[in-house]
Amino acid sequence: MKLSVVMTVHKVKPKSTSVTRLRRATAQESRTAVRRRQRGQSLVEFAISSIVLLLLMMGLLDLSRAFYFSVNLQGAAREGARHGAWYNTAARTNNFLDDTDIMSAVNAGLNGSGVNANFIPSGGCLSPTDGNAYNNKPYSVAAYPGSTQQVNAYICYTYPGGTLQLGSRAAPPSDNSWRLGDINVSLLMNFALITPLIQGLFGNGLDLAYNEHFTIQGKP
Repeated sequence: MKLSVVMTVHKVKPKSTSVTRLRRATAQESRTAVRRRQRGQSLVEFAISSIVLLLLMMGLLDLSRAFYFSVNLQGAAREGARHGAWYNTAARTNNFLDDTDIMSAVNAGLNGSGVNANFIPSGGCLSPTDGNAYNNKPYSVAAYPGSTQQVNAYICYTYPGGTLQLGSRAAPPSDNSWRLGDINVSLLMNFALITPLIQGLFGNGLDLAYNEHFTIQGKP
């Protein structure tokens, strides 16, 4: 007699679909909450960093403007001094060694910058605050313009040997007696800051000063 063995295979029923859905929903909500937290953290980080970036941007704006005007002032002072020191070989005179001609060259050098230099005549040369003998900066606060975006111009005529210094000349010399002397053109500007935050740190204006020396040309 043969024995037959009957093997019954029991199928494993899948878990309830409702449980699966619940788990999926829970996982989805967890991921959504993580994304929300990440977005909130990004907004906070951006708010903090934007303050620093705004400060840098405003500082760079005023710094670039100050650099632009500094270049113009230096170039204009150089042009004025060079023009005044020029020697007319045929006439054997320094035709432009006077206030009017030098200031014309200075303002031509400032052309395009939106400012003009105002000549401040005086009996002597502009005195530096550190006592240097070459009339170089630094200069006193009183020598700068009282209003922003204004430029004061000072001219110092030094006779050869330094025996005479004048702060003004109404007309050029009629001979070549000033050859090998020195002419020094100083431009002092009250530069206007435009960003409110930088104004709060440094005030409404910033003092800029440039001066250029040239040896007065000539022949014996």
